[in-house]
Amino acid sequence: MPGGESYEHTFDTLGTHEYFCIPHESVGMIGSIEVVEEIEASGGGGERELHEIGAPIHPHWVGAATILMMFVSLVFTFYVLKYGESPNTGNTGGGD
Repeated sequence: MPGGESYEHTFDTLGTHEYFCIPHESVGMIGSIEVVEEIEASGGGGERELHEIGAPIHPHWVGAATILMMFVSLVFTFYVLKYGESPNTGNTGGGD
């Protein structure tokens, strides 16, 4: 078929169906289509278990812990920058 055209076919039987491009069959332009039974859609969203979508719970906990530690680090940094060192550490300005 010339460029920009398409072809549709409805298969009546299940299984693997071979096809080829008539002008290019000699150079290996062949393929196959596997026809399987139609699976009915569940009809919308809704809650699903994590293992159903292919994500185990472990990575979610790792992500939550990472975000928590980033927050704790920011709070600690803010505290140290705002209040500085304890008066009981370092030079207290007592003169040498």
